[in-house]
Amino acid sequence: MEKIQFMISTRRRITALTLPLAAAIAPSAVVLAQGSTSRPMAWPDETWPVSGPEAHGLPADLGDRIDQQVTVTTPLLTSLLVIRGGDLVISRHYNGFAPDQTFHIWSVTKSVSSIATGIAFREGLLNDVNQTLGELIPDRIPAGADPRVANITLEHLLTSTSGWAWDGRINFSRHGETDDLDMMLARPMMCDSGACFEYDSTNSNLLSYIIQVQSGVTMAEYLQPRLFDPLGIPEPEWVTMYDGFNRGAGGLFLTPGDMAKLGLLYLHRGEWDGQRIVDEEWVAASTSRQASGTSTITGVNIGGGGAYGYQWWVQDLFGYPAFYGNGYGDQTLYVVPDFNLVVVTGVASTDVNKPENQQPVLPIIEETIVPAALEG
Repeated sequence: MEKIQFMISTRRRITALTLPLAAAIAPSAVVLAQGSTSRPMAWPDETWPVSGPEAHGLPADLGDRIDQQVTVTTPLLTSLLVIRGGDLVISRHYNGFAPDQTFHIWSVTKSVSSIATGIAFREGLLNDVNQTLGELIPDRIPAGADPRVANITLEHLLTSTSGWAWDGRINFSRHGETDDLDMMLARPMMCDSGACFEYDSTNSNLLSYIIQVQSGVTMAEYLQPRLFDPLGIPEPEWVTMYDGFNRGAGGLFLTPGDMAKLGLLYLHRGEWDGQRIVDEEWVAASTSRQASGTSTITGVNIGGGGAYGYQWWVQDLFGYPAFYGNGYGDQTLYVVPDFNLVVVTGVASTDVNKPENQQPVLPIIEETIVPAALEG
């Protein structure tokens, strides 16, 4: 495949990222036209600008349609937000959940870890997606680890193609194995890095650890002034692991509205109210296909059939690009740039001991909400 070399200006140096051409340019070509209004967008702060669905070309009864589907298919759902043109057009909360409550967003945290990595590149904290664990954390690789571990790169971590043997279907119930750094790095490898995909929380946790090593502070502390404060997100709860670093794979707690702000940031290609938070090229690469998304071991795609970018799932929906963060129990942050659309779902009652309680929330988004936007 043809390659393109991105030169991303940072505050301290120039960062070179080598990315597939199609993956790099597709999201950048999106024009935020459909569903937009003539007035300038009002950026959210503590609250969101609110309007009716019909003001943004959506059916007036869309909320009722969603309610009916939730009753039948996702009775454990606690929140569903639809943002179009920067306005909150649908706000539904079920099962006694209040809009200002936080909930565990589980593996949507992986997408936040990707944002953190992009900011680290922007600041020159990281230099190249081809930097290896042997270069970045050589002292932490156990003596008995597979020799190939030292050659695992940032890109392998970002795309979940590091090569460790793992069954992605059990991430949620085996944190002991992916939270302990020595256990992570000493696990057997099933293939050379880059040769196979496996949805493995180890990759995201290592990104968190690397950012802490490079910055001298936890990823939560690193992101507070660079991401959360500009977006008006109060200091969030974030699970800390055995080695004193944040669980980059699934430890973050946010409100539904704060989660939606992250989607709005990426809808606007890394810019927030005139302030550049993440480089546009990073957003484009992160939300484009970089790996298959289908397990080499089991043949299962746990992301709803999407491909995988840099810790974001990537989907082609009715011929339009979409990307989303997807967490255990159907926590979802879904963005469709061509439709100026962000959707958030949350299940605050998710229980890792009851995997049978997972519910199919993607059909509500992909079969009800997005088609309504397509019509409008």
